[in-house]
Amino acid sequence: MVRAKPFCTVVQQHYTPGTAVMHVEMKTVALGAFLIVIAVVGIAAGVLLTSLPPGSNGGGGNDDDSGLTPDTDLFSQDLEAPDWNLIMSDGSLLSLESLEGKFVIVDLMTTSCPACETQNEHLKTLYEDHSDSMTLLTLNVDLSATTSIMADYKESRDLDWYVGIDSNGVFSSYFSLRYTPTVAVIDPDGYFRMFHEGVWEADDIVQTVSLMDR
Repeated sequence: MVRAKPFCTVVQQHYTPGTAVMHVEMKTVALGAFLIVIAVVGIAAGVLLTSLPPGSNGGGGNDDDSGLTPDTDLFSQDLEAPDWNLIMSDGSLLSLESLEGKFVIVDLMTTSCPACETQNEHLKTLYEDHSDSMTLLTLNVDLSATTSIMADYKESRDLDWYVGIDSNGVFSSYFSLRYTPTVAVIDPDGYFRMFHEGVWEADDIVQTVSLMDR
C-alpha cells in the first residue's frame, strides 16, 4: 500500500510586486540562500542550526525520500517579519505588525490540496486549546484566489481564525514556497522562527513553540 504524501507540490507562479504589500528586503535573499544550504548541506552535516522536533506520521516532512526541508529554528537568522498587509476573506486588510504579542502560526495552503484539509483539522485543535497564546492565519497562495472563494472556504470548513490571501505572493516569494501546506511561525516579537513543509500536527507545533525563547 502506497502512503499518501502529507503535502502537495506548488505549481510555479509569477508574482507582480505591489507598492503596498511587496516589501522584499535583503533578508529575503539571505533566507532563500539559507534554505538552499539547509537542503544541500544541512541534511548531510546536520550541524548548521539547532533542529526542533519534527511532525510525526510523515507530517514533519523529514522522511529521507520526501524532499522536504528539516524543521529548523531560524532565531539566529534575525529575520524580522515585514509589516505586510494581507487581504482577509471579508475584504479587510490585516497588518502582520498588529499580531505581535502572540506566536503567529501562518498556514500557507491552496483549496485544491488534500493535505491542507488535514492541516485544517490540526489547526482546529490548536485554536481550541491554545488561542490564548497563538494567533492562527491561513493564507491561500494560489494567484487565482479571491475573497469570495476564501469566504466560502472559511464558512464551509468552520474555520474560526484569520483566513485570507497571500497578497501578491509575499509569503510565497519570501520562502520560495515549494509545497502546501507550509507553516511559518512568527514569534511574539515579530521574528520568523520556523519554516515547516508538509502537514504539521497540533501537538508537534505546541512542543516546538514551547521550546522557543521568547
